Amino acid sequence: MAAGEQQQEQGRDGAYFAREWLESTTRVNAPWIVYEAPQMTTLTLLDGSHESWDVAGYFENEKKNFFYAEIKAYSSDNQGPKYREYLTDCYSATAKMIKDGLDRECEFMWITWHPFAMGAWTKLCTESTIQEAVKNYPSKLGGDEYEPEIGKLLADRLWLIVLSERQEELMMKREYLGHIRAVVTKGA
Repeated sequence: MAAGEQQQEQGRDGAYFAREWLESTTRVNAPWIVYEAPQMTTLTLLDGSHESWDVAGYFENEKKNFFYAEIKAYSSDNQGPKYREYLTDCYSATAKMIKDGLDRECEFMWITWHPFAMGAWTKLCTESTIQEAVKNYPSKLGGDEYEPEIGKLLADRLWLIVLSERQEELMMKREYLGHIRAVVTKGA
């Protein structure tokens, strides 16, 4: 297997593992994976292009707000450029929804197997980091200017999660998860 194919397979496995882990929290329902339902994991950016995230779903709260997760099953900390592009995509998609008059209040997750930017870890989900990231990909804004208020909204909707294969030992078993979902559904 070539290096590119191996990395792609690792990414696919990571997406499915992350979906299982997310659902095992019982806080989200993550029915859509880009490999199966790209139309459900894709959002439109300000420039009119479409960007797909690896996993999409919704929170099991009153609002049922959607989330989009980018999965990086990496074994290295060289994630900076991809993370900045991800922040730009999240900003552009959010700004597009707001511009179109329909802020769906989507949340965005970066789920990685390896921490990165350790000197700046606590700042990776701030408005100033989003603003700096957007400067690297201005074309994704479709000619619009960066708006700090949208950046602040997005900063509150970002998640930064580190997973590992060992967390499988802590995940709720599928059979128990099914029982919980049945009780929750019956009570609704």
